[in-house]
Amino acid sequence: MTDVLVLGSGVAGLTAARTAADAGLSVTILTKGEMAASATRYAQGGVAAALSPGDSPALHFSDTLSAGGGLCDPEAVRVLVGEGPDRLRELMALGASFDRTGDGGAGAPLALAREGGHSLARVVHAGGDATGFEVERALVAATAGHPGVTIEEGWLALSLYTENGHVAGVMAVPPSAGSWVDGSRAGVGPVGGATAPVLVPARHVVLACGGAGQLFSVTTNPALSTGDGVAMALAAGAAVADVEFMQFHPTALHHPAMPRPLLSEALRGEGAVLRDEQGVAFMAADHPLADLAPRDVVSRAIARRLVERGLDHLWLDATGIDDFPHRFPTIWAHCRDAGLDPTRDWLPVAPAAHYLCGGVVTDVDGAASLPGLWACGEVACTGVHGANRLASNSLLEGLVFGARAADAMVGPLRAARLRESDVMTWPPDVRRPPSIDPPSADDVRGLMWRHCGLLRDGRGLDQVIARLDAWHALVRTAVQVRGTDRGLQRVRSIVTVGLMIARAALRRTESRGGHFRTDFPDRDDIKWRKHISDVQRNRDSRPSN
Repeated sequence: MTDVLVLGSGVAGLTAARTAADAGLSVTILTKGEMAASATRYAQGGVAAALSPGDSPALHFSDTLSAGGGLCDPEAVRVLVGEGPDRLRELMALGASFDRTGDGGAGAPLALAREGGHSLARVVHAGGDATGFEVERALVAATAGHPGVTIEEGWLALSLYTENGHVAGVMAVPPSAGSWVDGSRAGVGPVGGATAPVLVPARHVVLACGGAGQLFSVTTNPALSTGDGVAMALAAGAAVADVEFMQFHPTALHHPAMPRPLLSEALRGEGAVLRDEQGVAFMAADHPLADLAPRDVVSRAIARRLVERGLDHLWLDATGIDDFPHRFPTIWAHCRDAGLDPTRDWLPVAPAAHYLCGGVVTDVDGAASLPGLWACGEVACTGVHGANRLASNSLLEGLVFGARAADAMVGPLRAARLRESDVMTWPPDVRRPPSIDPPSADDVRGLMWRHCGLLRDGRGLDQVIARLDAWHALVRTAVQVRGTDRGLQRVRSIVTVGLMIARAALRRTESRGGHFRTDFPDRDDIKWRKHISDVQRNRDSRPSN
């Protein structure tokens, strides 16, 4: 039995694994893809931390709370901004190389960028716009060579395993069942045939499985981001909260490629301007920070104009940025692949699903509501993001709370004390005839994008819930027959988390942060300055299939 079983290999999971191994615990990492194939590597902008003489954790704290729409947990935010600078320095000591000013030498000051919602420049970046790739590279190198860490690639975790009320491992399908594939329909089986699930026992299980951007047909997220960790936690009886707050990035390149290439808001930090179809720079009319307003504000400003004017994209004018190919080489390559020259052409942009602000509820040490279960990174609801994530706080969150979770595992098993919330009990399944085919992933994504995307209303959410409730029952029935079918397991996660998001979005009859209701367009602090959590009915100790 391993001491610590980590599901996922992004910044949060690798930080937790390395920290736990340094403390003398045995660690096993399970990934459903390759070790370096996490969402972390796609992060462009950088890591936000108060490092400059004119900055402070207090200013970073204030900016984070302002972006979070009144739902951030102040204690968690203080931990993030207070410990963040040291965690970033530790990452640099591991070999992560960030961009510097002047000649770029090791002794030169770090180059700091400004992004949306930040009151000043505090975002550290690497390779211009390849920060996530460098963070992932450094952490993989530091973790893969650690004698206390075992890495298992290509495993598909199906469910959490509990004994006597605490999490004691996971049921998972080993890679002999075939490589992870994206079947166009749920019934597409694994490459290489079926293999029975096996129990992987552990004293502690860390969910670091990332987000759920693949629930939507237009997304910046890689194919692996299907909400698996959130779905498994709910099935085991752990509390999940704030999932209605899906952050839509305002400036994804409007292009047939999927996931959509991301145009980092660091572009706007360097002077890029959003323009409508007539060339008018419109953001100053919507927010005092204009193009550097928080992401939820910018995304809604774009979406409103798209709907009112019957458009499918607006424009980002980055022609004034000096030395674009050197400062933003990744974005430059994406644009050139699309036949665009950012130094001369305005870039077509539209919002895309980007980041899940809610997830598995944890305390400030990463403990979930079930003893033995921990969560960190995008899968977790630490309270840091509230209703809307401040730009470039995500990599920092993984570094800070991944390390805190590992440090806390040295002590006795415990469960998090839940925040006060409006609790919804997960409804029982309505059984449907098993002869009806389960939905495809594309069926679910299209439904979610149309009715549970950036602009929502009660009628559309009712449609989503009715359809997903029926699909959820069909998928559960199909899983009982074809439990190791990886395409089917993927659809199960998407349907489960989609239903969670839609139910919470219907319950929250206001607009706040990443959640906007056209039929309730105002923020209601009297009724809704609180969290909505989901809890599974009739939890028992058996693994969920």
